Amino acid sequence: MRTFFSHENTSYQIDTKLLKDLKGEDAGYIEIIQDVTQIESMMKHQAEMEAASKAKSSFLAAMSHEMRTPMNSIIGMSTIGKNAGDLEGKNNALDKIIESSTYLLGVINDVLDMSKIESNKLELANVSFDLNASINKAVSLIQFSIDEKRFKFSLKLDDTMPCYFIGDDQRLTQVITNLLANAVKFTPDEGSISLSVSLIQEKDGICELRFEVADTGIGISPKYHEKIFDSFEQAEKGTTRKYGGTGLGLVISKSIIELMGGRIWVESKLGKGSQFIFTVKLSRDLQKSHLQSDFKDKEEVSIEDIYNNFKGKRVLLAEDIEINREILVTLLDGTGLIIDTAENGVEAVEMVRADPDKYHLIFMDMQMPVMDGLEATRQIRALPAVCDRMLPIIAMTANVFQDDIAKCRAAGMDDHIGKPINLSNVLGKLSYYLSMQS
Repeated sequence: MRTFFSHENTSYQIDTKLLKDLKGEDAGYIEIIQDVTQIESMMKHQAEMEAASKAKSSFLAAMSHEMRTPMNSIIGMSTIGKNAGDLEGKNNALDKIIESSTYLLGVINDVLDMSKIESNKLELANVSFDLNASINKAVSLIQFSIDEKRFKFSLKLDDTMPCYFIGDDQRLTQVITNLLANAVKFTPDEGSISLSVSLIQEKDGICELRFEVADTGIGISPKYHEKIFDSFEQAEKGTTRKYGGTGLGLVISKSIIELMGGRIWVESKLGKGSQFIFTVKLSRDLQKSHLQSDFKDKEEVSIEDIYNNFKGKRVLLAEDIEINREILVTLLDGTGLIIDTAENGVEAVEMVRADPDKYHLIFMDMQMPVMDGLEATRQIRALPAVCDRMLPIIAMTANVFQDDIAKCRAAGMDDHIGKPINLSNVLGKLSYYLSMQS
């Protein structure tokens, strides 16, 4: 007979055996007691490993699907567009290529972030930033989708909150954008979405902020409230198949939020909408505590107005790859900008040294032959004729990790644009920095 019992976090297994004498009659019992705590721990660990392996296998299968689907569209539509005999057919194919490429880039970014989380290499920057501007940036990124699905959108900001904080504004924007994008994805047309931000408390210059993204969408069953934040896990498979997505956004957001000293949770019922709520702790920027937010509510500005502000402004593009130079020059054709190009850092430095007042802004690649963008930026900043004037230098590079962005700022760059470039993002940066020189 085998029995088990536990005492003070230790598990024991007792095997009881009946003893018989030479005549075959019962002669007593013997009990063998064995500490099985380690065995149980090993079995539990093995079960957890098997479950994790199964979850990762399912996840990799889903990732393969999520990557191959847009790639199939990109390759297929490239062929269709090339063979199309009319302009409408070509434009339709190009629209689908752009849409699929944008989606694929999002999948790649999620996978890269997850690899950093799994290896405990996800780190946060510490820079001064305007919270209102960061919130506006997140809203702007999904504004088109809000308008397209005719949502009623509301934004509520606590008047008691400080404007400037020290922290990682890009990662905070990433979290807000992800939650808003999910709300858009899972809310039917003409629904409602809201974003509210409030100050919970402030102690010794540390502010605890509360963010809430609410929607009138399909909702989430309570049994999945915890699961959706687990690595390599997703909610109901039917929902995933219908709406798509990698299921990584919430996992990545949770990791970022926890690094910011906060937590995230969901309040939702199936068919009743969802409220995703998270808190973070940020240091108030005491040096800017007397300043008001630089952000102002957007006015309706036409693309013609933006381009009029660009006319006559000269930009230097330092980029060693010819097709990348061609892409940016072509995208900005018609804006009124005058664009000069350099094929490496040495050329860029010499062009600025030859006429320091010629350029209003520089786009600088990080990795170039002869001299890279970081060294070129340092040398340009050291030029006597440049150090006393405003000359924005913006990194335009495929190096998009946080340590790469930190290196750009340390070298003297003002901002960062990741490749593949987004035209709206480029125009936004140009509008911001060139308007400061008007």
